[in-house]
Amino acid sequence: MPAKSLPLTAGLILAGGLSFAVTLPEMAASPYYRPYLAAWIETDARAAQGTVAVWYDTRLKDNLGTTFLRELRSWWRATGKSLDLPADGITGPTRAAGRHEVTLEAGHPALAALEPGEYVLAVEVTREDGGRDVLRAPFSWGGAGSAEARGEGEITALSVTTTR
Repeated sequence: MPAKSLPLTAGLILAGGLSFAVTLPEMAASPYYRPYLAAWIETDARAAQGTVAVWYDTRLKDNLGTTFLRELRSWWRATGKSLDLPADGITGPTRAAGRHEVTLEAGHPALAALEPGEYVLAVEVTREDGGRDVLRAPFSWGGAGSAEARGEGEITALSVTTTR
């Protein structure tokens, strides 16, 4: 019997969390529209492993905000078009300019299936009458660490931290 509990114990040892912070710059635009954002985990070969956040206009009638998500082109092609929205624990309203933090516990669906190894957190932002940017920050799953990426357009900073 003890041998059967070994994989579960090993999984618990590797369990950890992931948090990321994204900085959306202030834009001198009139009118200013808050950006849509998608964040997902992918392998080094850019194979999508799971979506961790989608921010869009959730207040529009008849869930109209979801129709504009295809403008997040990289995410949409990678995994977005197959996601049923709204998705509990993933979707939320757009955010204003500033630094925004997201924390995912080990049981989050996008993390639960990850094997220990090297991954990339990809964040894509697009804004009506604005630009579109994708930033990627590599991270190691299965241990503690952190990484950063800098941008100059719709996203000015991305940081990812893993805990064990």
